[in-house]
Amino acid sequence: MVNRRISDDLKECALSLWDRELDLEDICEALGVSKSSCYRWRKLAEDHENVNPPPSPLVGRTREIIRAILAAIKWLYSEDPDLFLDEFCTWLAVEHGIWVSTSRLSRNLNDVGLTRKVLQKLALERDEAEREEFKEMLRTYFVGNGSEFVVVGESSKSDHTYAWGFGKAPQGQHAQICDVLVRGTRYSLGAAMTTDGYFAARVMEGSYDADQFYDFIAEEVVSGFISSLSYCVL
Repeated sequence: MVNRRISDDLKECALSLWDRELDLEDICEALGVSKSSCYRWRKLAEDHENVNPPPSPLVGRTREIIRAILAAIKWLYSEDPDLFLDEFCTWLAVEHGIWVSTSRLSRNLNDVGLTRKVLQKLALERDEAEREEFKEMLRTYFVGNGSEFVVVGESSKSDHTYAWGFGKAPQGQHAQICDVLVRGTRYSLGAAMTTDGYFAARVMEGSYDADQFYDFIAEEVVSGFISSLSYCVL
């Protein structure tokens, strides 16, 4: 047998009749309720100004992501900013015995400053040590004004990439991910520029090989640079 649901109007009617000093037994008989229910409703009305009990608090053991685990999560995001929230939920459950929903985890991450951002791609093929060595050499030995340099670079565009466009990182920092920049049908762009702007460019489908890049330098960059020098002399 299940408990009979009693409407709020009936509860308030019983208390109203009781307040008018009608006999409680007569009230219970007329409305089909018990004395214990009437006493309980009066107690609720006195304590909470409502004949219904307040919402029950959460029961069971609460789960908290402690500061040490949040530090570990920040470190993981610094290494792999494109990780999914459900991957972190699985990691928390396996490594720390903490079961948390993705929505709750997302709120916790926002509270500590790990926000959703557009991922900034860095070429996986780039050697940071050589880049720093080259920049240090320029800072140490270069004394010109920059017009002596011709900068040549190659870029590409493809129609497909497997990497996600968003990730998380602390506030004030970029969300960066190392990713191979060759995906799907690829168009390669070679360009050369000086402090005066671009003076040579070539677009081709696919990727540059050594011979094609040499032809671009010889046919486009060298001739274009000589033409620009001749124009400056004239």
